[in-house]
Order: sequence, then C-alpha cells, then structure tokens
Amino acid sequence: MQTKGNILLIHGMWCRGTHLSQVQETLEKEGYTCQSIDLPMHEPGADLRKLSKLGISDYIDYLENTINRLGWKEPILLGHSLGGLLAQLLATRIKTKALILITPVQPGQISGLSWTGLKTVWEILRAPFFWRRTNLLSKNKFAYGIYNTLSESKQNDLYPTYVPESGTIAFQTFLPFLSYSQPTRVNFEKVQCPVFVATTGKDRVTPPRIGRKIASKYSSSVMRLYPKLSHWAITEDGIEKILLDATAWIEEKTGMPLKN
Repeated sequence: MQTKGNILLIHGMWCRGTHLSQVQETLEKEGYTCQSIDLPMHEPGADLRKLSKLGISDYIDYLENTINRLGWKEPILLGHSLGGLLAQLLATRIKTKALILITPVQPGQISGLSWTGLKTVWEILRAPFFWRRTNLLSKNKFAYGIYNTLSESKQNDLYPTYVPESGTIAFQTFLPFLSYSQPTRVNFEKVQCPVFVATTGKDRVTPPRIGRKIASKYSSSVMRLYPKLSHWAITEDGIEKILLDATAWIEEKTGMPLKN
C-alpha cells in the first residue's frame, strides 16, 4: 500500500487521541498513514497521583518511544495546543520530515502572557499547590478560552470527553520562567525540517502573535491565520482547510514522493 508519509498526531492538555479523529480522517483521505495516541495517564480512570508527577520530559520520552515502536523514519509530527510544543521538542531528538503546529503552545523562550490566556487558566494557577495535583478546566473556562466559537450544544457534547492533566505540566507550561530545568525551551537550530504554523483569529489562549513568533524561529516555516476559528480548531468547520493547506505546503517544500 502506498502512502505519502507517516504522521504522528499529538493532542493537547485535557485531551485524548480520539479528539484528533477528524484530523486523522482528513489526512488519511489525502493518502497519509496516521497514528493518534493518548499521552501517558490520559485514559479514563487513570491513577491521578501518578499523573500529577509527570512532566514535559516524561511526555517527550513517551512520544520518542512510540516513534521507535512504530519503526517510523522521518515522520511528520502534528501537534495541537500543548501537542504543538511537544512536537517541537520531539523534533530536536529525532529526524522529522515536517511539523504541523495547530494553535501551538509557545516554547519557554517565547512569552505567552495575555490577559485572555491568564483569565482562562487562572482557576488552575490560584489553587493551592496546583503543581502537586491534577487539574481540569471548568466548563465555563473551556467555553471562554478554548472552544469559544462552538455552539453551546457542541460544547455540551465535548466537555464530558476531557480528562485531567498533570499539575507538573501546568506549572512547566504556564510558568516556564519559574521552572529551574526549563523543560519547555526548544533548541530551534536542531529542528531541520519545514514547520507549518496554523493560528486562529478567535484564539484566546495562544493568539496569532505567538504563532508568528514560533514561525520566526525556524529557517523553513510559514504561519497561516484562520480568522473564524478558536483555539480548539480541530473539530471546527475549517480544520480541513488547515490540513490541506499544511500538507500542500509541506509537499511543495519537501518534494515528498509517494513511497511504499
């Protein structure tokens, strides 16, 4: 069976691999082989005490082991939100064909502070010793900052599908300047592949200026803005446009032939 290439799909905070099913379906129709995974301890009923201790490096180790287990050489990495940051970090460890970053969380060297972003996650940051616990945004904060362009009925359907996230991850991601080991810093020079950054006009967590700064760090990159979408994007009308734009740009950049 011929394929245009292998794509690992990396979800964001509070999510699971199933949230990228629409992304996977679109890409597979375009001729790619996709694998969507759950990050560690993101299945329902996971041990929350163990989850609370997991950090960025644990997620990157897991993703690298996943690529090795699949036996993939030079995969494309697609990351949404936190997954966009993880994709950049993973690309400093393994050889990649390209990155597709959808509303990505910023590396540690880039400021992500914004009033709307802080308003979205403040309920987590103000919890005592939040870094020792797990967290899950309230339904109201998801509606405000994550999927604010979706209808109320779609929001009601989505919210029960989310799972808790590690407090260590929240600390390292939201307050990277306080983390001694600086696990979210990306060595941009090690990422030697085309990077496609998709930003959205209604994003209240990672606004377009963040995506623009991320794209500027790479020698072969492009940032595209999709004005009507929110930070969520991955199940919104318009996600197919993002994916078709991304794959067309990557195929042009890499001259990627069909292969067995």
